[in-house]
Amino acid sequence: MEELNLEPSKIVSTAMKIQHITNLNTYVFDQNRELVYHHEMISIPAFMPGSGERDVLSLYDNMKQRGQLYSYINEWDLHYFGYSFSEKVDAYTIIIGPYFDKMPNLYSLSREYRLSSTQSEDLKLLVDKINVLTLEQASSYGSVLQQFANMNEQEIIPIVIVSEKSSRPVYKKEDHLNLDKEAELVKLRYKTEKDFMHAVESGDKKTALQLINSKNMLFSFSERFPNQPLRRLRNVAIILNTLLRTSARNSHVPAIMIHRISEKYANEIENANQVEILHQLEDRMIEEYCDLVISNSLSKYTSMTQRVIEHILSFYNKTINKEVLAAQLSTHPSHLSRKFKEETKMTLTAFQQMLRIKQAQHLLKSENLSIEEIAWTIGYDDPSYFARVFKKETGRTPSQYRDGETE
Repeated sequence: MEELNLEPSKIVSTAMKIQHITNLNTYVFDQNRELVYHHEMISIPAFMPGSGERDVLSLYDNMKQRGQLYSYINEWDLHYFGYSFSEKVDAYTIIIGPYFDKMPNLYSLSREYRLSSTQSEDLKLLVDKINVLTLEQASSYGSVLQQFANMNEQEIIPIVIVSEKSSRPVYKKEDHLNLDKEAELVKLRYKTEKDFMHAVESGDKKTALQLINSKNMLFSFSERFPNQPLRRLRNVAIILNTLLRTSARNSHVPAIMIHRISEKYANEIENANQVEILHQLEDRMIEEYCDLVISNSLSKYTSMTQRVIEHILSFYNKTINKEVLAAQLSTHPSHLSRKFKEETKMTLTAFQQMLRIKQAQHLLKSENLSIEEIAWTIGYDDPSYFARVFKKETGRTPSQYRDGETE
């Protein structure tokens, strides 16, 4: 087999080019199973198969032939490509992925693996970040790996040709395609905005931060101010402050409290003169508004009841085990139930049901899921029972609520 005459630095340089071309996680291992280079854009959470680098190492261990392209698919349908080659007396392996060949069924995965509500939300956020490749795209990326030898580190400087100005604009087919892409981007931004506001209204700072930081899809002014990052980030922060203020009001936080925090951040945004300060300000705003929502609703409760509420917020789609929960709080189950009802005027079960119905209302309006899927997602195995509970709580069936009908 022909050997490649590549130095390690050249291998890394070529791997970086492949990462830029594919926009996928890229790993290069030497013959001792040690990482020479890696660039991760997607991090697989611990509850998923192949988390960390287990998928990548599993593919590496099963690649027996050099000069052969390998494809690896894990049990959650995450795809990877791998290619091994020789460099003088050494061997190297490059692996790219993960990607999907089709969008996974999040409902089926959550149900099969019994994910908690928090894990289901994390999975949804992750899936939104992972590329979905057509067969032709995947095949092209595989071909790119096989051309590793020809992708040397020499910089190719093109001859630049600048066309003369035309008196009439020429319509291009690409213009229509760009409009379609822009329309899809607008739809994605509105959906992200809705999910973001729902997270803030729930006091879920983790999800809110993830949505803002996922490729900054919610706000993008780079096309308007490509060379003015400070101005762009100020605009982002102003809009973010407005959304946070609205979300807090939707959560029935007193207007005077919202006014104080909103004015404080409006002043900080105006006086910020560094890009890094504005980046930090975004996260601080989200955390403080979420804390405001949480503290406003929990401040009147004892520490024990606050911890119980926080637990139910995280696991509202799971069965509450009072004995285990009481043990974690160093109290008796009957005392826990009694104190919780005294303070909230609701039983543990009723409080959990309230959270489930609120989440169902959000999903019915924002997701294209069946009634059965929504029922299971929020913790009901019987869709008919869920429909009865939903109607009792809201006065409408799930279908009527989704369609905006009155009874």
